[in-house]
Amino acid sequence: MKVPAAVTTAVGSLLVLTLGACSATAVTPATQSAPLLVQVENSANARPQSGLQNATIVYEYVTEGGISRFSAIYTATKDGKVGPIRSARLVSIALARIYGAIVVFSGGSDYIKGQLQSAGIPHVDENSANGDLFRDDSRSAPHNLYSDGSHLSDISAHTSAPSVSWSLWQRTQATSVTGGKQVARTTVPVSDTETPTFAYDTSAGGWKRTEPDTGAFVDANTHAPLVISTLIVQQVKIEATSKVVDVNGQTGVDHDVTGSGKAQVFTAGREFDATWTQAATGPPTFSTASGQAPIAPGLVWICLVAVGTTTS
Repeated sequence: MKVPAAVTTAVGSLLVLTLGACSATAVTPATQSAPLLVQVENSANARPQSGLQNATIVYEYVTEGGISRFSAIYTATKDGKVGPIRSARLVSIALARIYGAIVVFSGGSDYIKGQLQSAGIPHVDENSANGDLFRDDSRSAPHNLYSDGSHLSDISAHTSAPSVSWSLWQRTQATSVTGGKQVARTTVPVSDTETPTFAYDTSAGGWKRTEPDTGAFVDANTHAPLVISTLIVQQVKIEATSKVVDVNGQTGVDHDVTGSGKAQVFTAGREFDATWTQAATGPPTFSTASGQAPIAPGLVWICLVAVGTTTS
């Protein structure tokens, strides 16, 4: 990779955080290199997406037009494609600040790119990646921009980004989860038009997603259903903004992921009512009346929904 002028300092390998193999295993904070926050599309034309199963955390949120988008946080990279990669949004900037992440995206409005620049958030788009983001001719544009494990590692190694010291949650094995209430299936109203359903699969040890229009949610790399160890529905303040967030001149919405609020945590076929609290850095905590909500090893999927919104 020819290193862009704006990104000249190597920061080493991606942040690797132990997910916890034992019941209630805590993770010790350690200074590590910055994770990657990759913007992944979720229109019907983008499915099936690639590489989401290998993310550490995926945030899902509404964008203009009611379509949801994913900010996939990778603390380590594996083989296989990741994408389709699309543009950043205001919440991408907020999440990048919290996680100290390098933002990987296709581009964005002048306003969004200006916000990334002025905030000092390290970022790489199609124009600056010098081949680390590439088009897949088997899919139609603009739903065909991808990266992969080796190229993402290259981005990480050649992008100047401060190290981070936050840690993930302690993890509880699904077989050790008690309390809450049993829930086999739940539908999350991310927007009026984006209402995915998640069903717990005991044999898979996680939640499988179905879209109302395209059916089972699979990973294009493996052709297997995506398995989410812990699904979190986090209520946040969502407001329309007059700022242009899309290259086509669309104004969008802003999500306030700071402070605290209500949440539902779904682990091991059980649902826990919780309160989320966001510290200055790292993932939010999810507290119940009896302690911390259980979060299982594996992929954590956080749906940001409007205050007062619950699943059905």
